[in-house]
Order: sequence, then structure tokens, then C-alpha cells
Amino acid sequence: MKNNWINQLIATVGLVMLLTDGIAQRFLSESEVIAMALKNSAAFQRADLQVKQNQYLQRTGFNLPNPEVIAESPTGEFYAVGVLQSLEFPSVYIKQRQLNKQVTRLSEMQKEISRQDVVRLVRSLYLDVQFGEALYKHLQRQDSLYDAIASSADRQFEAGTIDFLAKTFAHTQAGEINNQLAQTREEYGAVMRQLNLYTGFRDSIKTAPLARITDDSIEPDFDSSIVRTNPSIQYFEQMKNVNAKTLEVERNKALPGLVFGYLNQGSKSTDTYYRFRVGFTVPLWFWQYSGNIKAARTGVEIAAQESKAQQMSLSADMVQVYADLRKFGQSLEYYERRGLKQTDDIVSSARRFFESGQLDYVSYLRNINEAYLIKARYLETLRNYNQAVITLNYLTGKL
Repeated sequence: MKNNWINQLIATVGLVMLLTDGIAQRFLSESEVIAMALKNSAAFQRADLQVKQNQYLQRTGFNLPNPEVIAESPTGEFYAVGVLQSLEFPSVYIKQRQLNKQVTRLSEMQKEISRQDVVRLVRSLYLDVQFGEALYKHLQRQDSLYDAIASSADRQFEAGTIDFLAKTFAHTQAGEINNQLAQTREEYGAVMRQLNLYTGFRDSIKTAPLARITDDSIEPDFDSSIVRTNPSIQYFEQMKNVNAKTLEVERNKALPGLVFGYLNQGSKSTDTYYRFRVGFTVPLWFWQYSGNIKAARTGVEIAAQESKAQQMSLSADMVQVYADLRKFGQSLEYYERRGLKQTDDIVSSARRFFESGQLDYVSYLRNINEAYLIKARYLETLRNYNQAVITLNYLTGKL
């Protein structure tokens, strides 16, 4: 009896430690946790910096080669100083600036992908914390009841009203629940520490109670076209635009360039008008332009195939998610309409029959154990359904 009393005390203290983690606890909504995680995420901040970097690079689209300053003696009598400036065909700079804009847009899409990844991860962790707390409370109530039953079995055995098998079975069931309680607490603590790590929040986070996620935007049937709203698909589509602009730049580089400058090739008395020079560059080494053009064209084709591959992969994931939504949704309907009420009826009826002497310890424990298992499966189904909703929103780019 003393040991059972100590076990109940330990379980109660464990629950307090679970909910407080030994430090101050603060309630945070899911949106608040997400905001903290985005602010603390190195991956998201890196993506944001890449956007800024490419915005700076947009200004380099019209960068010209450095001018050449030349001092030479054309007549052998004096030195003349001149300046030469070469540049690509003007359309090259226009296309280069357009390319830089497309690269910036690509980095913005990469930033959105990073944001979605962080949000998905944090929402899943927040859900796991909700589930862990709900399951722990469920097991803690069961543990208290089973400890009381084990203590009662000890008294009944000492009084000679039950046999050794019934007493041992009661203690075995109590020990099993106590073991599950300890495992759940460890799993809960690990998830909470992960959430603290990603948010940078040091205190224990108090979450909203576990409840079914309702989302009216979920389509009732799978449609493969909805995956096109996923940021990764848009990223690869934008990659095609980047490679297409790269192709335009390489094609324009094969056009003749311009050269102009000022240099006196005559005597000192040469009129200023005749001291200017104008010319053009000849794209004589055509093979190097041809190689770059072919490589850029291949890049467009690669991006198109990557987009198709990603769309196929996401479509396969969507098929599984919709199957999970239907499966877990149907299970929730059963639990919420009949299952949970029936488990309450089983527990109350079993307790009444046990107290009236119509059930022995073994039958009583088996009945209530099945009822508590159903409630635990309900919590797990609820978690799985919510996780499927989170995954669906991630796949459709709605996080």
C-alpha cells in the first residue's frame, strides 16, 4: 500500500513537471509559435538575404567593361593619350537586366519554400505537443485508477477474497500503464525541446487543447491540378523562365559589339574631329557562343523535366494524403458519434458490476483497459487526421 501511495505521488509530480518542465510556462497559440520560429530560423533568414543579394545584383545588368587608357607615340615625335571603351551589343544589357529580375523572382520563391518548410515543421511539432499532453493526461487518469485497483487487490488478497492470479494481474496492468506514462512523458519532453529549439523560446510552451482542424478550403476529391500551387512547382516553373532569359542573353552575346574612344593618331595639329575612333567587335570564335547557347537551351529543358518530376511526386503524395483524410476522418466520425460514448458506458457499467460483485478483478480490468485503449486510439486518430490536414496544406501551398 505504501508503494502504491508513493507511485501515485510520483505520477502527480510527473504531471506537474510535464506541464511546467520545471520552469515558467506560457500559453502560445500556433500562429505565435510560427512567427517565433520564422524569426529564429537560419534557413528562412538565409533565403531572405539571398533575395536582397539578388536585388542588389539587378543593378549590375548594365555594367560596362572598364575603359582602356592608352598612351602611345603614333608619329615617333610625342605621346598621345587616348581612351577606348568597348561594350556588348546594347540588347545584351537589356536581356541581362531581365535575367537578373528573373533570378530575384526565383530567390523570392525559394524564400517562400523555406517559409513553408518552417511552418510545416512547427505546426507538426505544435500538434505533437498537443497530442503528447492530451495522451499524458489520459494515461495519468488511467494510472491513478489502476494504482487504486492494485491497492484494493492487495487488501482483497490479504483478506483472502481473491487469488494470487487476480492480484498479480492487477499489478501487471498497473505497471504497464505506469510504463506507458513514463514513455509518453519522455516523448513529450523531447518534442517540447525541439519546439523550444526552433522557436528560440526557453520557457515551456502551453499549447491550445488538441482539437480537430476544420478547413473548408479542402477539396472533397483529389485533383492533380491543385499541386501546381505548391511553391516548389512554381520554383521550377520560374527556373524555366531564368534559363529562357539566360538563353536570350547568350544569343545576344553572339552579336557584334561596339568600340569607341578618343586617340590622336596624327600630328598635334590634327583636328579634334579626326581624333575619335569608332569600331565594332567581330564574334569570330563562333563555337564558344554556340556551346553557351546549346547549354542554355538544355537548361530550359532540364527545368521543364524537373517541374514534371516534382509535380508527379507531389501528386503521388496528394493521393496518399487524401486517402489519410478519408480514413482518419471516417474513424473520427465513428469515435465522436458512438465510440467515445460507448467507452464511457463500458467504464461505468464495468465499475458498477465490479462494485456489486458481478465482475472479478481480471474481467473488470480487461473491460476498462479496452475502453481506455479506444480513447487512446481516438487521440492518435485525431493527431493523424490533423497531420494529414497540415500535409495537405503544405502540398497545396496554403501554409
